[in-house]
This record gives sequence, structure tokens and C-alpha cells, in this order.
Amino acid sequence: MLFFLIFYLVYTDVALSPFYPQFFEKVFGITDLEYTALYIFIARLTVVIAVPIWGILSKYFEVRHLLYVGQWISAVMLVGMAGAQDVQQFLWFTVLLLIGKSSFFLIYPLLIELNGKGKRSRIVGTYHMLFHGAIILGTLSGALIIKLENPLLLFYGLAATEVVIWLICCITFRKLSSRKKTVPNKHLVHSREKQFRFLVTIGLVIFAFHTANNMIRPYFVTYTITDFQLSLVESSILFMIPSLMAIIAYPTIRKICSPEKLSFVFAFALGVLAISLILQGMTSSLLVLCIGRSIYGFFLAIAQSALELYLFNKSSNQLHVNYTIASSFQNAGLLVAPLLASMTVSSYNLAMPFVFGGVICLLTLFVARQTIFKDRMPQVQKVDVA
Repeated sequence: MLFFLIFYLVYTDVALSPFYPQFFEKVFGITDLEYTALYIFIARLTVVIAVPIWGILSKYFEVRHLLYVGQWISAVMLVGMAGAQDVQQFLWFTVLLLIGKSSFFLIYPLLIELNGKGKRSRIVGTYHMLFHGAIILGTLSGALIIKLENPLLLFYGLAATEVVIWLICCITFRKLSSRKKTVPNKHLVHSREKQFRFLVTIGLVIFAFHTANNMIRPYFVTYTITDFQLSLVESSILFMIPSLMAIIAYPTIRKICSPEKLSFVFAFALGVLAISLILQGMTSSLLVLCIGRSIYGFFLAIAQSALELYLFNKSSNQLHVNYTIASSFQNAGLLVAPLLASMTVSSYNLAMPFVFGGVICLLTLFVARQTIFKDRMPQVQKVDVA
């Protein structure tokens, strides 16, 4: 059920996001693309602020109770969105909806907590498989949703779905507890000062990582249509290749992401990621672009999984708080990425977000090796041959 909630969150978030310009024009008569940018900016800023608040609350309340509150906030706000009379009302209901939906960010660390250290790589791999599967299905269904005569009516259906899911959760999670006795561990970060430094450092790495990998999204379709003369459908398929490859990466994530190998796995995957991004931005061959997209998606899932596993392994004492704070850095990256992409395209060309994204990945790799992964690369065993 927890995995289903993650799938549902991503699916509903992705379904309309590629089609906001068409949605606002059809429902509210807004043709200005700048409003779409403002809407997305406010939505992401809301998540940046709301997620760590839910994480702090998880120190004092059961996670399942916080999820129930978030579900009811979401249900009420979805009804408000369905009945919105103008775009300003729709925006405010969206902000309140996202405050409720942000409670769902507690599910991922709860899954990690419930399954123990031995199953973490499997849980993380499953999470990314579901995440990218939801992206694919959400993108495909979004094209159908936007064709509805009155797309706002969809939100009534989503509100009813929230209530049904809440009822199922109440039955399923009635014995679920997130309250655990804290066990001191000399391998974990103890002091508040060290923990603060760790969170800031890994937060900056996460911020840069997601900034780099989301710079390529806003203008990808335009880039492939303009530079490779692809149709909209062909560009959409090319856009989804990394999500398909992330699903294929699941067995590899389970196999190689053991605690002692995380630093090496992350460094290698991020290095390949950087090369594949630069390759996508510099090639004029469609075949090379397809190969680059495939490699990119496969190693994106591996790099992100390794980074998240390292965070989880270092955060056992306050898993929910650390993850939600890290998620705020991630969402801040999602907030900054379109702005950097726009600046890059206006200053250079449609291909440069790929190149700049690759360069940022390389800088992120250097920073990570000098900070969170310092002295943690696998050591070559010395053999005495005398």
C-alpha cells in the first residue's frame, strides 16, 4: 500500500505537468506562457517549504496519522480546484493541495525504516522502478486528460479517490507504527553540529545533482524537433527513454548498491551521466542521441539510488527528518533548473542545457568526493610479494 501511494503521488503530479499551457488556455483562457512558469515556480516553492515541516512533525506524531491529515487536506483542496471560478482561486487551492500532498514524502523513509538495512537496495530500486513507471503512465494519460471537454471535473474524481484511498489506508495501517527507540551507533553522526554539516553538504550535492538533470527537461522537445526534425510523438518517445531505462536498471541497483560500494557506484555512475549529457548536447546524429538517452537513464537511476542509500545509511537516528530536508534541497534544484535552462538557451542554443548539465555533474562529483565520500572509495588491497 505504501508503494501504491508513492505511485499515485507521482502519477497525479506528472499527468498534467507537461500540458499546463494547454490546460490554462482551455480552462481559463490564459495564453501567456509566463503564467505557467509562475504557477510551477510557486508550486515547487510550496513543496520546498512544506516537506521539512512534515518531517519535523514526524518526530512527534505517527507517520500514518500525518498521512491521514495530508490526504484529507488533499481531498478538500481538490474539490476546491474543481470548482475554481478563476485562475487565482485555482492557484491558491493548488498551494494548499501541495501542502497536504507533501506529507507523502514521509512514505519513502518509512519504507526504508520498516524493511531494515539488509533490504534497502531492494526498496530503493523498487521505488525508482515505480517512480519512473508512474512518469511514463502519467505522461501518456495526460494527453488524454487535456482533451476532456471540462478537465476541471477530473479533480472531483481525484477528490473521491483520495477519500477511498484514505479509508483503505486506515484499514491497512491500523497497526503500523513509526515510533522506534533510538539506538546509539558509533558509526552514525552523533552531534547536532556534525549532523548539520552532513545535511548541508549532502543537501548541496543533491541540489546540484537535480539541478543538472532537470535543466534538460524544459526545452528537450523543442530541441529534438528543431535540431533533429522529429515529430511531437517521436520527441515524446525519446523523452521517455530514460524512464524506461531506469526501470530496467532495477536488478543492477539491487546487486551493486551495497553500503561499502556506494561511494564508488555513485562516482562511476555520475561520471558516465556527465559524459552522456554532454554527448546528447554535442551530437548531430539521432542514433547517438538515442544511445545517449539510454545510457543516461540507466545511470541516472543508479546514481540517484546510491546517493539516497548513503543518506539513509547515515540518517538512521532521524530518517524522516533528514530525508524531508534533503527533499527540500532536491525540490530547490527543480525550482532553479528551468531558470538556468532558460538563461542557457537564450545565451547560447537549445543544446547547451545538456552541456551545462554535464559540467555541473562533473563539478558535483568533485565536490562529493571531497566532502561526503572523502576517504570512502574502495581501497586496493596491498599484497606483499617479498
